[in-house]
Amino acid sequence: MDLSLPPLTAEAVESAEIPEEALADWREAASRLDAYLGYWRLADPFYQRVVGVQLLALSIREWKKNPEKPPVELTMEFTQQLVEGWLERLPSASPTGERERRVAAILSLQLSRALDHWPRAFLSGAVPPELSEKLLRMALQAGPAVRFSHMVSRPIEYGPFARLAREAWEQVSWKEVGSILLFWTVLFGAACAVYFLFFSR
Repeated sequence: MDLSLPPLTAEAVESAEIPEEALADWREAASRLDAYLGYWRLADPFYQRVVGVQLLALSIREWKKNPEKPPVELTMEFTQQLVEGWLERLPSASPTGERERRVAAILSLQLSRALDHWPRAFLSGAVPPELSEKLLRMALQAGPAVRFSHMVSRPIEYGPFARLAREAWEQVSWKEVGSILLFWTVLFGAACAVYFLFFSR
């Protein structure tokens, strides 16, 4: 199993011993890590568990060097860094930039369902030739006018009519609204009374 991770040596395992007061935080970190790995939907649950255990042990080792950092934050940053490096090395990667290469690689993996057939390629230093060929066929070549960018929600501009309506609403008091409603209610009641008195027979 050729994982492109730092070696999980005996020293790393020994250093993974956790103080009792930090156990709750590391349980949360393990839960978040399991959820993140589950996002990739690896077809081999055993391999996913092996990767998770290795990542957690190595994260604990890094935490021993910097115990002030929250375990959840450290574990997810460590894992994300490794995953991003792996994505950039995939043959489906676009040459335009690091972020674009990662996005193109994720899209190619999802569209081709590559991890259903080669789950052990996840975070592996060696990519199977068949997987490389499939990803190259699925490679997304963005044109000069197309860029992968961060999508940020923006308020919708409704134009001057919305502004005028809002200003008019803010200037009208509830007393005036009540007076208008009362006037139309009385007028409608009077019209109904006239109809039933003179026209319903």
